[in-house]
Amino acid sequence: MGSTTTTASLPSASSPSLTLTLAHPSERPKTWSLTHPMWGPALSHSEYLAREHFMTTLPLAKDGGLTHWILTDTDTNSSQEESNGRPVLSSCETLRKHAVAARYDPSSDRVVLSEGISHGIGSVFTDPQYRGKGYANRMMQELGKRLRNWQVVDKKDRPESPSGPPAQENGNTGKREEQTTLFSVLYSDIGKSFYAKNGWRAFPSRHVSFKPAPIKVKSSSSSRPPVTRLSSELLSPISYHTLPPLAATDTQHLLTTTLPALARSNPSKTHVALLPDLDCLLWHLLREDFMTQHIFGRTPSVRGAIYSRPGESGEGKRVWAVWTRSYYRGLESESIEGNHMHILRFVMEGVTDLGDHESLQKVAEHPETEKHLVEAFRAIMQVAQREAAEWRVEDVQMWNPSPLVSRLIEKAKIEGEYAYVERDIDSIPSLMWYGAEGMQGGRTEDVEWVANEKYGWC
Repeated sequence: MGSTTTTASLPSASSPSLTLTLAHPSERPKTWSLTHPMWGPALSHSEYLAREHFMTTLPLAKDGGLTHWILTDTDTNSSQEESNGRPVLSSCETLRKHAVAARYDPSSDRVVLSEGISHGIGSVFTDPQYRGKGYANRMMQELGKRLRNWQVVDKKDRPESPSGPPAQENGNTGKREEQTTLFSVLYSDIGKSFYAKNGWRAFPSRHVSFKPAPIKVKSSSSSRPPVTRLSSELLSPISYHTLPPLAATDTQHLLTTTLPALARSNPSKTHVALLPDLDCLLWHLLREDFMTQHIFGRTPSVRGAIYSRPGESGEGKRVWAVWTRSYYRGLESESIEGNHMHILRFVMEGVTDLGDHESLQKVAEHPETEKHLVEAFRAIMQVAQREAAEWRVEDVQMWNPSPLVSRLIEKAKIEGEYAYVERDIDSIPSLMWYGAEGMQGGRTEDVEWVANEKYGWC
């Protein structure tokens, strides 16, 4: 990955000479090359490297949004470093996202809402030649502490305009950063214990899996999927043109309605969320575009679906879902295992779903509302299931459905099989809470993760 340091000369993971620092641009492709067999077999080696570079150019990653970290040894011999490069003992990436925390203050009878940033940690990797030494553990210990103040700008240092100095080692980019890092998150693929012992608490990791709809293909001569046709005049597709206002409305509702309501309903907890804003959603969709273009030779046109009440198509009455496809296999094999379609975000406008049985009961008390939601869910999932079949994925997954959404699933009588899955190993959402000004409760155990859906994954 970096040097050809022999295992006999490797420092201890507790050595004071080890340091967490930023990767040089030349070190990134070396790391990507090593991760290709694990995370990129659907692409050729060169395509995978191109994708990883492409991801650095996306809106969420620009202006210092994406940071590449390495754990290295500062005692590396200077001549060795010049000839082979410094040893990259472990590596990872962090992606800055908008975040919010809410907590009820009984003394003032108000909800304290704090907007800030979260850092999503991904691509944690150790070169096989350096494994078994505890380097990943040391890196995560250092990273957890480092991210607390990474890219934080005090009010007194905040620039008056978005322009400013270039990126520095402290992470300041000149862009107007939020004042507070509220928390960091990661999605463990090695179970719950490793990251938990380093401060990232595992949160609910349940999803419901729907089978693709049966599809008849006239000819197998082309790998290009047919275009999905929406089956109802009440449905409309989500595309890049229609997504921005949907994301803005959803984010605003989460900030002004859902989080304050949750904070009041459970004053003992701090409720936090990653904001499902446009840049966050585009990160997934543009990544998908790169994959499908190289695998199928085209990109999807249907990125989700919107269902509106008859005669009521305006904001506040819609039900919609946005999704993405992920591929860990190409088309070389008949097997599609490991290819999934994920519901990034499912939204019921005009309904405040607090994720509890009381929300379910309130909807059940209004039969017309419940009927509308059931019909909407069924229609949207029919589109998703057809898309799943056409784009060669094994299932459609929806993370952490609330009791209300589970009720819709039950009543909608979705075509084909579906099953609830408790994940114990893969994609375990994990969070480390740093705290927020004006809020009591400094423990991660005092935090409830709101809208813990696939859009937050990185």
